[in-house]
Amino acid sequence: MILAALKDLAEAEGLMHDPDYEDKPVSRLVDLAEDGRLLNLIDLRKPDRKGKPRPDRKCVPKTEGRTSGVAAQFLYDKADYVFGVRRVDDSWERTDEQLDSSIALVREAGTATQDPGLSAVLAFLERQRESKNREAALPKDYEAGDWFVFRVSGDEGLVSDRPAVRRWWAQQRTQVGGGAATCLVTGERCSAVDKHDALKKVPGGSKSGVALVSFNDPAFESYGLERNENATVSRPAAEAYARALNRLLDSDYRDPRDSGSILPRRNVRLSDDTTAVFWAADPGNEFADIFESVFSNPDPSAVGRLLEAPKIGRPLLLDDKTKFFALTLSGGQGRATIRDWHTTSVAVMAERVRRYFGDLALAFPFEHQPTASINGLLRSIVLRAEDKNIPPNLAAEFFGSILNDGALPLTLLPMALRRVKAEGPLSINRKTGKVDWNRSYFRMQVIKAVLCRLKNRPESSGVKAMLDEKNTGTSYLLGRLFAVLEHLQAAAQGQTNANIGDRFYGAASTAPVTVFSRLLSLSKHHIAKLRKDRPGQAVNLDKMISAVIGLLPAEKFPAALMMEDQGLFAIGYYHQRQAFFAKREDVPAELKEA
Repeated sequence: MILAALKDLAEAEGLMHDPDYEDKPVSRLVDLAEDGRLLNLIDLRKPDRKGKPRPDRKCVPKTEGRTSGVAAQFLYDKADYVFGVRRVDDSWERTDEQLDSSIALVREAGTATQDPGLSAVLAFLERQRESKNREAALPKDYEAGDWFVFRVSGDEGLVSDRPAVRRWWAQQRTQVGGGAATCLVTGERCSAVDKHDALKKVPGGSKSGVALVSFNDPAFESYGLERNENATVSRPAAEAYARALNRLLDSDYRDPRDSGSILPRRNVRLSDDTTAVFWAADPGNEFADIFESVFSNPDPSAVGRLLEAPKIGRPLLLDDKTKFFALTLSGGQGRATIRDWHTTSVAVMAERVRRYFGDLALAFPFEHQPTASINGLLRSIVLRAEDKNIPPNLAAEFFGSILNDGALPLTLLPMALRRVKAEGPLSINRKTGKVDWNRSYFRMQVIKAVLCRLKNRPESSGVKAMLDEKNTGTSYLLGRLFAVLEHLQAAAQGQTNANIGDRFYGAASTAPVTVFSRLLSLSKHHIAKLRKDRPGQAVNLDKMISAVIGLLPAEKFPAALMMEDQGLFAIGYYHQRQAFFAKREDVPAELKEA
């Protein structure tokens, strides 16, 4: 199913318009005279955003990558095969075997086609073979990773673009006979491709690429079948799925039908070793174009359109039956690992994404409400907000639960609560001394989202985006009460070195009975002091304390709160604090927006 869907994508986006050629990075163009003399070595590299030279991309003959041994690529190779020399430290080393491999391949093609372009390339390679100073042809800024292609001066295209050369190369790659097995992707008779193309840019994989399908040990073989015969895939199907995956993994993949444009991004980086790729059966689908942004760099307007879609009846969500696919991959040890696979319709997936952002919805105390990526949410709940402290696989599990419309990983809740207790309910930036509102907000979003998906806790799943005065859950009310007491202290005493939030939040949210009686006793002194300066505010806060306590059960303060109840405590606390800001009550200077 996965390979078939990828093959369909390759065909839909025109990635297989010429299966025998593919886009590859090219650094230098070897410009030759008709007799094979080297006229020029043209630098094709272009500066990137940081000014560093990067290779251009050209459509060149498709060949299998080299893993070991000597094997020339056809009309597209590195210096040791094109010039017969390589640089080792500060000296040059002749590579006769590699150069001879290139000469043999070009001579074979030239004999079969009698193409003058190939004759020029062959003459150049033979001159290099006889040269005693091969490195002289290379530029001073040559790098070991440079790739070279050939052109005969005066031609618009490369030598590999000549019609006779293209036909010969296609014949070389054509499989002989119908084969004795059935392709698992197409259902047609074929011979199993010996080696599947490598996938590039898989996080955690090697730069040379990793395999998705491979049998590199007898332990993986069955019924006397050898290597990839155990999973028969024809060469066209194997190349199609690999090309589709490489397109999805590459955020700057060039459109083969329009070399001047880049295909829309279709991947979401989840962690150092995991990424998710996605696509719709219709390559131009609108939802697919915004899917990546709402997870990697959420655009508030795009998120808003998703949340409002059911109200305004947008066809994107309600009627779009286009198939939608998502595949989560990790790399390592020479192969790619499939962590998750999702296939559904655009309508269903859009509704799941909409629900996810609905679960995250939380009032923010200031005008410009931030939106976080999955990575940003996870950083908010780990030590020092560093990627290296995010547990392995957690991002993939988080993302998968969203796409499956299931409960979020329960490990998120204790991690978030641990950070709240360690850094305080409002995280203070150590460098500026001010509240890091974004981190505090994202952390509370995680807590709320986890609670919203707890099916066994109705009081949790009904958590709202802002203060809910009708919520009579004990834990939620205790969180509100603690926030009111903290606000009262700040109003009465002003800025202090350590307020009750700094000193008692951990105990209040885990064992309320140990601290609330004491805090209520202190509140009487704070009320009395506040009455002298601001009697109106003192009356309002006193009434608020009484109102919250009046909603609590007879046994007001439990001995201990379970993990889910600690989450509700945190949300109640946050809602009440946000409500104070919304009412523009007096707010301590250190809590104002940075």
